[in-house]
Amino acid sequence: MPRLKAPQRREQLIAVATRLFARHGYDATTTASIAEAAGVTEPILYRHFKSKQDMFVAIVRAMSAQTMQEWEELISDVGDPAERIKAVAQAVPAHIKRLSDAYHVLHGALSTSQDKKVHGVLREHYDQIEEFFCKVVVDGHKMGVFRPDLDPKSAAWQLILSGIGYAMITLNLDEVERPVVDHVIESIVRGWVK
Repeated sequence: MPRLKAPQRREQLIAVATRLFARHGYDATTTASIAEAAGVTEPILYRHFKSKQDMFVAIVRAMSAQTMQEWEELISDVGDPAERIKAVAQAVPAHIKRLSDAYHVLHGALSTSQDKKVHGVLREHYDQIEEFFCKVVVDGHKMGVFRPDLDPKSAAWQLILSGIGYAMITLNLDEVERPVVDHVIESIVRGWVK
């Protein structure tokens, strides 16, 4: 097997760690098991990441960056803020399915880990999502689309909490039927518009 260059090795280690964290949980996965699954030694792993925490941080930050990029691209040509919310919400099921291991990692750590650094990067992830949705709501206020009494932060968290609930159910039980998802999205947005 040819030696990988540093960027490729780092990506490989992140992919392996994501799979193992998703399968066994963050706390139960060791750097030794990640190195073994990646076909490297622990010293090689530590050349790329100082700790298991740093690997987790890299996973969450990569997922956050990918999410924000996808959502920004998705709404770049959509003028109506209500339609922006719908576009993002309708894309969430496919997004979660595509990044299912990363979401298992994130939600598993959210519910079980006591690690402060892990909590910090999770907070960072949700802060980015909150900021994204707040901006859309503020735009909706400026354009006269959303009710003036709609609090941007509360609206953002309504979407975030709905998304977390959807992801937890879909990733661990069965996929929620698309008509139900669409109706929930429509109900939320209908409550926001003037």
